[in-house]
Amino acid sequence: MTGARMLVAVAALLAASPALAKKPLASGARVDVNRASVSELMQLPNVGRKRAEAIAALRTRSPFRRLEDLLAVRGISAGWLEKQRPHLTVGASAGAPALGVAPALKGAPAPSRRAR
Repeated sequence: MTGARMLVAVAALLAASPALAKKPLASGARVDVNRASVSELMQLPNVGRKRAEAIAALRTRSPFRRLEDLLAVRGISAGWLEKQRPHLTVGASAGAPALGVAPALKGAPAPSRRAR
């Protein structure tokens, strides 16, 4: 294969598979481990598809409450967590409101309690 054909083949492969063309995390950006997609988790340094899928799988059983909960993911060590800490955050679970208050109820009067 000539150099030009090889270059075209590699470019086509990268365009067809976004996972191979990993985008780095923006400077100062943080990833919420409870809300990030697998591809967003893969933007973290040293996080491939398997580790990102393992994080996503574990949080479906129980959302992470603190970063140390990531240590339950197979393949994640305390050393890895310390290196990743500046890039990570733990927000509310994907289905829950961020502040724990449903937007429709915010500011609404509390329901009255009547004795039956």
